[in-house]
Amino acid sequence: MLTAPFRGAKRAGAAAVVVLLQTFAVSAAFAQAPCAPCPAPTPLVCPPACPPPATYPAFPTAPLPGQTPIIPEQQAPAATQAPTIPQVAQAPDFGAEQARAAGGGETFAAASSAVGYIDPALPLTCFRLRADAAYDNNRPDRAEYFYPKCGCFKTAGIDPNAPGPPLPETSVDYQDIRSYIEYAPVPRFSAFVELPVRFLNPDNNANTSGFADMNAGFKYAMQYTPTQITTFQLRTYIPTGDPFKGLGTDHVSLEPALLFYRQITNRLSFEGELLDWIPVGGTNFQGNIVQYGGGLGYRVYNTPTARITPVAEFVGWTVLNGKEFLFPENVVKEAGGDTIINAKFGVRAGVGQLASTNLRNRAEIYVGYGRALTGTVWYKDIMRLEFRLNF
Repeated sequence: MLTAPFRGAKRAGAAAVVVLLQTFAVSAAFAQAPCAPCPAPTPLVCPPACPPPATYPAFPTAPLPGQTPIIPEQQAPAATQAPTIPQVAQAPDFGAEQARAAGGGETFAAASSAVGYIDPALPLTCFRLRADAAYDNNRPDRAEYFYPKCGCFKTAGIDPNAPGPPLPETSVDYQDIRSYIEYAPVPRFSAFVELPVRFLNPDNNANTSGFADMNAGFKYAMQYTPTQITTFQLRTYIPTGDPFKGLGTDHVSLEPALLFYRQITNRLSFEGELLDWIPVGGTNFQGNIVQYGGGLGYRVYNTPTARITPVAEFVGWTVLNGKEFLFPENVVKEAGGDTIINAKFGVRAGVGQLASTNLRNRAEIYVGYGRALTGTVWYKDIMRLEFRLNF
């Protein structure tokens, strides 16, 4: 029979054994097996790293008398990362002028086009006032391009239908003032009309002035991109000038044309033209004439307040058939094969930027000079002053 103190010691010993067993169990729970050896590396392949030690949950222990149960903390769930949104490549920014050209802007080629003699390829809503002063046209009736067959044939009783000025000419100077308006209801198409007034200063006939042959037509851009435009143009000349005074040709003329524009760099552009002048209903002097040309413009100054672009152009004409009258030789000569080449240099300038909504900034002035490079000429020298307002 055990005494009371011995029985208390026995209970305490049993409790100590239980605690030791529980502690041993917890230690066994947290122990981990040794890491398996990593495999030997293969050539050119890095061996995988050993996995990190496994994390085990805390083993709950039985509370002793008078102790508060220990509850393992629950691990907060890992934060969910936002899904990655793929980046979409952005289209290149062509700028305001190019964007207008790509989607319906009229200021694209106008902002880059500087030519003063070649027809611009872009259909454009604009108004233009142009003044020309040309000197020494020694064959004004050649192929009836400037004015019709000399009226001297009618005076001499040779051709009663010769509608031109009454006296043969050796040289004619003239000044033209031309009002031109073009309207583009859509980006690729425009219609235009040009109304000229002519002042004529011949050597032999009387000086005169008056309304000359008007013309009208349309443009259609077959190719239309931010950097390149190819356009078909058809112009019709209407005989509204007095042929007897040398102010008109006395016949209708059709002029189909192919116009081209190319933006080479931000500052440099090229423009070209190929035209076929076809007279209809003239005399036996009338002839078909092919016109061709190219020009380069380089914007040397371009700021928010001003823009300046020098331009160089070369324009040529080749007469395919028709006649001309040589005086004082009094000889009628075949004009087919005559070729005329002109060099033309000028500067186009404006205030502000054409992309602006300010009407003043959409105005430009061109000043140019042309000189014949061949002995055969329409004129030996020409000077041009032009005002253009783009809408």
